[in-house]
Amino acid sequence: MEWITKMLNDVPATAPYRAQLESLVREHAELKAENMRLSDELDWFIPKWDTLDGDAVRTLEYLSRVERGYPPEIAKSNQVNIQIVESYLIYLVKGQFVHAAANGEQHFHISEKGRRYLLDRGLL
Repeated sequence: MEWITKMLNDVPATAPYRAQLESLVREHAELKAENMRLSDELDWFIPKWDTLDGDAVRTLEYLSRVERGYPPEIAKSNQVNIQIVESYLIYLVKGQFVHAAANGEQHFHISEKGRRYLLDRGLL
């Protein structure tokens, strides 16, 4: 970039380009600052997207205490109906908070992300 600046200073006919270059340098600095601000804002929002409600958290807490969790047992422990538990398990699997059994059985276990979620909130 220095060679461009030197050339623009040495050649009088390049004066209009010097102003453009200075404008681009300012714009670049402003965009870098805005990018940093937006990155900070995104870093603040990302954890908020992973916020779970009470029944989902209770499901994670249950799964953190057992090796394998079955929907009827989870429903009984959380005192909710089985359909609610099943819908939360689908959501938790999609969010990678829990893993379903690989062999097609109807049991679930907490993932590392699920454990980290509980630890970060002082629930484990």
